[in-house]
Amino acid sequence: MTKAIIFDLGGVIIDLGFDEMVKKFDQLGIKNFGDAFNPLRQIDFFEQLELGSISSEEFYKKFRKNFLTDLSNDQIEATWNLIIKDFKIERMLLLEKLAQNHPLYLFSNTNAIHARYFEKNCLNQLGKPLSHYFHETFYSHELHLRKPEPAAFKEVLRRAKLQAEETLFIDDNHENILGAKSVGLQTYHLKFPEDLLDINFKNIFSHEKSNIDNYQII
Repeated sequence: MTKAIIFDLGGVIIDLGFDEMVKKFDQLGIKNFGDAFNPLRQIDFFEQLELGSISSEEFYKKFRKNFLTDLSNDQIEATWNLIIKDFKIERMLLLEKLAQNHPLYLFSNTNAIHARYFEKNCLNQLGKPLSHYFHETFYSHELHLRKPEPAAFKEVLRRAKLQAEETLFIDDNHENILGAKSVGLQTYHLKFPEDLLDINFKNIFSHEKSNIDNYQII
């Protein structure tokens, strides 16, 4: 029985503009940004920021030192934020409909810089804060824990007072799915080009009468 859902953010709820970001950094003179920060690997100070173990100001200093650049904090921030695409209204409407029957949670490996940006975007684009769509949100830089570490999932379950076997976790990253499975979570691996709207939630909640029948996309 599925009683709650935990969603990843990037690649599930919002799309990511990795290529656009790397291209812009290249134009600014940083030719190897994609080697230092990509879906499979992040050099140490990116991970430190995601764990909340360094401040944004410390991150900018480490960034300039590593890439031998004199870019300002604002230039780094604006370019790095290009990875975060706009919210899609259809996905957010789906979340609102799902939330009528089940508590929804957000668990993202992110950092203070990106979180400030996508939360502002959500409010500007949709007229509602991101917290409107979720019972509770969990960010790695606030937890000081990151996916796919089992301890990160256990802490989210503890804080949300959820039972792993009754909770579905949706993510586009295979390693995160494995980490979630290791603590007993139900999982759904969203594989590109599949979209969140393609998931047949009626089947997931087949044990009950649901008001999400219109979202039988597959």
